[in-house]
Amino acid sequence: MDYIFLWLGTFVLGFWIFKKISQWKNLPPGPWGLPIVGYLPFLDRKQPHLTLTNLAKQYGSVYGIQMGNVYAVVISDHKLIREAFSKDVFSGRAPLYLTHGIMKGNGIICAEGPLWKDQRKLITTWLKSFGMSKHSMARDKLESRIASGVHDLIQNVKETSGSTVDLSNMITHSLGNVINDIIFGFKFPVEDKTWCWFRKIQEEGCHEMGVAGVVNFLPFVRLIYPSVQKTIEVLVRGQAQTHRLYASIISRRRQMLGLEMPKKAEYAVHADLFNEHPEGFIKCVKYSKHASNTETHYFDPKVLIASEEECILDNFLVEQKGRYEKGDESAIFMTDEQLHYLLADMFGAGLDTTSTTLTWYLLYMALYQDEQDCVRKEIFSVYPEECQVDCSKLPYLMATICEIQRIRSIVPVGIPHGCLQDTYLGNYRIPKGAMVVPLQWAIHMDPNVWDNPNDFKPSRWIDVDGNLLKPPEFIPFQTGKRMCPGDELSRMLSAGLIARLLRSFRIKLASDPPTDEEMQGTVGVTLSAPHTLFVCEAI
Repeated sequence: MDYIFLWLGTFVLGFWIFKKISQWKNLPPGPWGLPIVGYLPFLDRKQPHLTLTNLAKQYGSVYGIQMGNVYAVVISDHKLIREAFSKDVFSGRAPLYLTHGIMKGNGIICAEGPLWKDQRKLITTWLKSFGMSKHSMARDKLESRIASGVHDLIQNVKETSGSTVDLSNMITHSLGNVINDIIFGFKFPVEDKTWCWFRKIQEEGCHEMGVAGVVNFLPFVRLIYPSVQKTIEVLVRGQAQTHRLYASIISRRRQMLGLEMPKKAEYAVHADLFNEHPEGFIKCVKYSKHASNTETHYFDPKVLIASEEECILDNFLVEQKGRYEKGDESAIFMTDEQLHYLLADMFGAGLDTTSTTLTWYLLYMALYQDEQDCVRKEIFSVYPEECQVDCSKLPYLMATICEIQRIRSIVPVGIPHGCLQDTYLGNYRIPKGAMVVPLQWAIHMDPNVWDNPNDFKPSRWIDVDGNLLKPPEFIPFQTGKRMCPGDELSRMLSAGLIARLLRSFRIKLASDPPTDEEMQGTVGVTLSAPHTLFVCEAI
């Protein structure tokens, strides 16, 4: 009997090993990792994109790597990325703890399937109606909204009288209020306490999501390490606080539109939210990861400056009302809970990526004064007087923006996708549940594509006739079905702000240039530039 069990056990084990070998044979090549943790201990935590890029040089443009309990397929070939991301099977989101465990698959960035398709279609339609289309009738109106925000920035910089300024912070305020206007239909007053509080939570959240990367692949570590527990607490707490602010803004916007919340759309977490203050104000709590005390204040939504133009929030609320009144099955996609996550995604993605691009841009323009002179010369030749900015008429300015987005990929590892079912990419089998990583850093720094990729050369983007080149290897907003829906808006924001700022000022560093190490940036959700102070000389 013992021999029978031994034979049966050997047979089952052999069959399992044979099956695994057959599966492994079809998977992309890649490095071996350790049990449980996979290759995670060998990744550079500060510069993971560099480790992944070095592996691409060793294993090729498609390779597999075990990262904790997640199998990842890393792609560093733009053709394969375009092929993969054009297919529905790669339109999922990677099974990461932060996106699925904390975001719960809500919003648009972390959503999948019917919810994602429904919300993306709405967002794309609304943004185009606002003017985020090259041939839209409303484009001039959107440009005017951008110009209004930049005007405030120019005035604030002029008041510094050439002294040292934290230009990046000023741009974040100006840019943030333009995005507030487009998303929420409101602007915050300058230096408003709640606005400063809100931005601080956003900044800390972006940083902590980068620090907490290992939790994505090994969720149990949050139960073991106090530092990781603290990070998760910061993220969850920050999310809850910003959602409370959104609830107050949503409530005021509903009052302005004369709409009532559909009963079935109610967000149960906020059922008693407006009972904390006699006038229904929201309690805002300022936490700090490194301090035990907290600071509180109450937010009065009446301080907000209402916009007369369309916004994402208005469109959502009207669509929500219509679906619930009709009893439409798709009304389940329009709950207030989904709205809170959607607003967070739209605001965070819009502000963080664009402000990061502009911060790098200012730094490089200050470091390369000759390039700044070329940009300013073009601006003055095309727009000798203050007027609306058409970025298509400023090819060299756009070339400098493209070069910034190439040499310092804002999201160097790319936004990972998820494989929804077993499939093939080229000759390799990609298993269901795999995380698919578009390694933008490797693509944008490939010496086989870009001549001297470490050199800052905007001229590489200009053809012999002076037109802007659009090489297929350049994918700053990714590509395919989940390509960033706000790519054109980001270009309009960046070009509009830069054209007006450099038309009024010459930008210089207020101190020594950052070191080579500092110029590598800091990886969080995005690749942040070193903090730098500037001097803006009025022209």
